Amino acid sequence: MRETAAPSPPSEEDQAVAFLLDLVRALHLAYLPANRVESLVRGAARGLGLSVELFTLQSFAATEVSWGARRRVDIERLPFNPHWNLHRTSGLLLLTRAVTAGQLTLTEARAELDRVVRQPSAYPHWLVFLAYGVYGAVVAARVGGAWWEMTAAVLIGVVAGVIHYGTLRSMRIDLQKSFLAAFLGTLMVCGLSLLLPSFDLARALFGGATLLIPAMVVTLGADELVSESVEAGMTRLTYGLLRFLLVGVGITAGARLWTLFLPLPAHLQARPLPEPVVLALVALGGVALTVCMGGRRRELPWIVGAVLLAFGSQELTKLLFGGRGSPLLASFVLGVAGLLYARLPGKTATTIIMPGLLQLAPGFLGTQAVLALLQPETPASKGSFFEVLLVAAQLVMGLVFASTLAQPRGRALTQKAPA
Repeated sequence: MRETAAPSPPSEEDQAVAFLLDLVRALHLAYLPANRVESLVRGAARGLGLSVELFTLQSFAATEVSWGARRRVDIERLPFNPHWNLHRTSGLLLLTRAVTAGQLTLTEARAELDRVVRQPSAYPHWLVFLAYGVYGAVVAARVGGAWWEMTAAVLIGVVAGVIHYGTLRSMRIDLQKSFLAAFLGTLMVCGLSLLLPSFDLARALFGGATLLIPAMVVTLGADELVSESVEAGMTRLTYGLLRFLLVGVGITAGARLWTLFLPLPAHLQARPLPEPVVLALVALGGVALTVCMGGRRRELPWIVGAVLLAFGSQELTKLLFGGRGSPLLASFVLGVAGLLYARLPGKTATTIIMPGLLQLAPGFLGTQAVLALLQPETPASKGSFFEVLLVAAQLVMGLVFASTLAQPRGRALTQKAPA
């Protein structure tokens, strides 16, 4: 009988290429903009003695890795998971930084990547669901709601958390999450209007479903456009606007279903809570957001500080300029704080920038724009998608200016300024 020769083990170069491909997938799932993923992977490749060309879209990556006279081309369809895990993202960024600086061998880098990707959730699911509810209540207060809006938002937020985490394993139904949250949230606020004193349904609904509202998707798309990743940016913007429309469809479907049995509740404009109360609630929201975004316990004071800094900066610009203030200045302050924080050993700017941006992203404005399209007679429906894009562009430009000012010399702009 003829014996078949055992396959030769992969060379070190092949192992390095496999590591880079897995790193691309992990960074993509960390929900970073395409231009940042490409910059990080190129730096890691240089640290391993390779050269890489990378092109990524929301669910697609094409890589060309070269070493010596050899070249390997890979085209892969990537899963898409619009959920942040700050602990995992920070671990990946620190790993990439170490590989780029040549501080890890390939074996060490592979072991660290596997550890970061496979680490379990830092919090039990029941606590995450509760944190979704608490954060939803805080957002309802932040956008002008009061106690009854917060009460309704708590219940809707818990349902939104269950929807989100219950569907994480299936990437096919990501678009449906926004529809389902808006649909069930609309039915819930209508039902709660029969049980609670009159309240502002729009603010309660937005607060509860806020973490499934795609405002940050639009901001990331604007970042990619500004960074000349035009194809990726247009794809992400289209996806974000589609999710906004599904929010509107969900609201409309829920309202139509309700009117088959009862008339819609009358619209009521909420009276905002006093500013000191709102500020204290925003700090509480930072605690809840730490759990929602998978931040580490020792990072909680920093995340709460980032949330307060973003909120306070935006409120100050409203006093100076009126209206919605200056998102550009608020994001500039946030970006500088994040980049200074990243200079500390073992720290990354995402820990500050991501939670802070959630306080500035144009989610409520986008929801109002959807309502204006679907229900133009609704008094609370103000705003347009142009304003949503304008706010998103200002947020991105504020981070770009912050990076120019605070980035240490010799580092690329995109290495530390995620949007």
